[in-house]
Amino acid sequence: MRIAICDDDAKFTDRLKVFIEKELGARNVTPHICVYHDGGAFIADHAACDAVFLDIDMPSVNGFDIAERINGMGDALIVFITMHDELVYSSIRFRPFRFVRKSRLAQELPEVLGDLNREVYKRNAGRKFEFRTQTGVVFLDVSTIEYIEIYGHWMHVCVDGGEDLNCYGSLADLEKEFAPFDFIRTHKSYIVNCKYIYAIEKGQIVLDDGTRILLSRYRAGEVRDKFRRYVRSGI
Repeated sequence: MRIAICDDDAKFTDRLKVFIEKELGARNVTPHICVYHDGGAFIADHAACDAVFLDIDMPSVNGFDIAERINGMGDALIVFITMHDELVYSSIRFRPFRFVRKSRLAQELPEVLGDLNREVYKRNAGRKFEFRTQTGVVFLDVSTIEYIEIYGHWMHVCVDGGEDLNCYGSLADLEKEFAPFDFIRTHKSYIVNCKYIYAIEKGQIVLDDGTRILLSRYRAGEVRDKFRRYVRSGI
C-alpha cells in the first residue's frame, strides 16, 4: 500500500509512521510510506498514492488546501489528522475517507487502517478495463498492460505475457483513466506503464523487454519527473 504522511510535527510523523507499519504489518500488508513536513513540498513532489494522512493545521499550506489539490489530481483516500475536533465539520466538503484525532490516535487508528486496507484492496485487486475489438469486448488487468499506441481511431494494446489487442478508442481518454495507475504520456501516440520502463534515453523510452517507445522532446522533462516519483514511491 502506498501511503503519504503530511504533517509539520516531525515527532508525530515518526510515531504515526511506526504505528502504521506495525498495524498493517499485522495484516500482512507492507506499506511504502513517504513523509512530508511541509504542505508545499508535498504538493510539488508527492507520488501517486493510495492514501494520504493529512494534518489540517499546518503553516504556509494547510491541510484543506492540500486536500483540494488531491481531489483534483486523483483518487487518493484522505485521512485527516488533527488536534482540533471542531474542524471535523469543516473537513466534510473534501470527502475524507476518515478523520483521526491525534489525542485518540491509539484508539482510532487501528479501525481506520483496517477500513483503509479493505478499501484499497477492493480498488486494486484485479482492476480490469474494457476494450472493444473487432471480434468483441475484452477485459484486461491494468497491471498487465505495457503500453498503448494510437494510430488513427485504433489502438494497439501491448500485453505482458498475453496476446496484444487492436481495439477502438481514444488515447486521450485512456490517459486520464490510467493516470492513477502510473501510466505516462511519452508521445502523442503512446502512453506507457511505468512498471515496465527500463531506461529513459534521448528521444525514446526503453522497456524491460527491449521495446523502444518514442519520447517527445517537449514531454521528456515531465516524463522523467513522473518516473522519478514512481521510483521513489517504492512500487
